[in-house]
Amino acid sequence: MSGLPLLPGYTVCNPTELQRPIRQSLGWKKGVPLVAPSPVPLLSEEDAQELARQERQLQFGGHRRSRTPPRFVPDWAVLDKKVLRFKAYFTEHVEGGSQVYCVRPVIIYYYLLDDALAVTEPKTPNSGLDQGQLLSRQRVPHPDGGFWHWTYLNLNMTLTLYGRHYVIYDCDPFTKEYLLSEGTELNPPQELPSDPYSELRKSRADSPSRRSDLRPRSAPSAPPRLKGLVLKFDVMVEEVEGGQLGATPAVLLYRPADLTVELRQPSYHDYMEIKRFSPIILRAIRVPLRGTRKAMFVDIGEEGEVGEWLMPHHLIPPTTVTIFSRRVMVTGCDDQTRRFLMDNYGIDNVPAMKAIENIKPDESGSSGKTQSDIVPRPKPRSGLLNSQDATYFWQVLRFSAMLDSSLKTEGDRSFIITYHIIDDTMELTELARPGGLGGRILSRTRVPKPKVKDDEQGAGWYSKPNFYTLDDFYIGATLDIWGRRYTITGGDRYVLNYARQHEDQVSPQLLASLITYFGEEEREKTDNKNES
Repeated sequence: MSGLPLLPGYTVCNPTELQRPIRQSLGWKKGVPLVAPSPVPLLSEEDAQELARQERQLQFGGHRRSRTPPRFVPDWAVLDKKVLRFKAYFTEHVEGGSQVYCVRPVIIYYYLLDDALAVTEPKTPNSGLDQGQLLSRQRVPHPDGGFWHWTYLNLNMTLTLYGRHYVIYDCDPFTKEYLLSEGTELNPPQELPSDPYSELRKSRADSPSRRSDLRPRSAPSAPPRLKGLVLKFDVMVEEVEGGQLGATPAVLLYRPADLTVELRQPSYHDYMEIKRFSPIILRAIRVPLRGTRKAMFVDIGEEGEVGEWLMPHHLIPPTTVTIFSRRVMVTGCDDQTRRFLMDNYGIDNVPAMKAIENIKPDESGSSGKTQSDIVPRPKPRSGLLNSQDATYFWQVLRFSAMLDSSLKTEGDRSFIITYHIIDDTMELTELARPGGLGGRILSRTRVPKPKVKDDEQGAGWYSKPNFYTLDDFYIGATLDIWGRRYTITGGDRYVLNYARQHEDQVSPQLLASLITYFGEEEREKTDNKNES
């Protein structure tokens, strides 16, 4: 059977063979297709070594690997955050001293990145100087042209920046190393000179503390009977207006506890308006009897003190004293001051203070109040009012008003005038309208009547207090409130009820106008009901 040719029809299968394996020539190893090695090597061992040698010569022969080039770094990255730091100072003249000057140390920064300069001054506590950054980072022009460069900088030299001369006396270790590495010959460093002004301040701080004799707290302790005591004098203060001498009435308040003098303008108003209408001419201060011009300005270097001060016996009227180079004539005093002068100095028959005329007399029948009323009295607290005041404390009358103006844009403006019966004060509020926000126009206050001069229709001068009262309010009345005229057009029904209950306290014109106003309203309501 084995000798038969391999032709179709001559092959005979052996039924006894159960497996007929066929050797694979291709295979896979670790995911890569490979050719299966033949059982018999195709090349001898010598041929394989020669082939490997030739492959190595072809791969590495005649070709030399180049070195890796260095990493490129730009100049801005190399010079970034590299700053030359120089220590310098400049001198400045001190005002008020002929030979005293101050030495102000600074730090000069030179940025190698952009050749910019910056100057800063370390802050000194309680120096009173504008310290910190003196020159922001920028390139500074050089006097010879161009800009300042680090090659121009050295120790023990003067650097002029915008008219200010800086003396460089030292630098930090990095700056010194950098300049030496670049071939710069450094000058020997110096020390920061002492500051004469700082030494003067330190010597004064080490000396015993001194206070100005003009301050009230420097006065010696007063006996208990003088604490809180205020002596009031009627004076005339000399003034110069237009080259002519004149005198202005004022009130001098003297406190024996601390020997202080205070000057105020006289008050024409009651105690509720004292703080607003009683300006202070001279605040509480001790007044030297002599040499007032020198005592007004106390130099910190002076050791002398003013020995004699203005005392109560120097103010016994009538007399004239000098208060800080201004003559003051004392003409009178109040009853308490007269008793004080009688008990302490035995002086009698002292002129009293003049009374200031007031249009509205008080309940006691007096024609006015004295100038001693400028001392504020405490306002009455709620719960301490008498029965009559408590009755009117919460009673408020409201009136509607229109602005009396020739401008067409202000013709539709409506206002509410609120009148407080207890103290004759009023408030003014504008109602909101299209194009206007409205709101409060006048806070609660007493409004004086104007003094018409040369123009009967316009607002005049506001002189002595003649305030608006309830008698001036009625429908159709025109009120001049600080230069603007308001016409009353109506009121609340509560105003009519109040007027009927207090007919003896309101004007007949107010009651008649309210009856007419509300009568027309009732008539209009009745006509509208009939038409409907």
